[in-house]
Amino acid sequence: MHTKTEYRIWDKIVHSAKNRIDLNTYGERAAKIAPEILDKLILHIIAAFASGEDHCTISTNLHNELQHVGIEVHEDVIDNIIADKHVVFSAEIYAAYLTFSMLEDGHSEQEVLGYVSDLLDSPRVH
Repeated sequence: MHTKTEYRIWDKIVHSAKNRIDLNTYGERAAKIAPEILDKLILHIIAAFASGEDHCTISTNLHNELQHVGIEVHEDVIDNIIADKHVVFSAEIYAAYLTFSMLEDGHSEQEVLGYVSDLLDSPRVH
């Protein structure tokens, strides 16, 4: 069972990523995807990259997930959509990786939320 704070962490990551894309560039069908499905797809992409999955595996899994919810898309279209997401979503992927690592190391969810918020709300280059 996920806690409210854990949901806030993942919502923060997904919301940040959504601000980095323009669905209209992917066509009319993409712009009509229900927000809750879009959130799940973005989370899937981010979590997969953060877990070290390769592009091909992410594409295949995403294709299967879309088919499962009744959205028919050719796998080459999905390949094109996720082709640059390891760069576009780099901050969010790092935030997801940080979340996995910190929770596994026993840090509190509040502490993780603070680090993720700092990272995504005011990114800095050192």
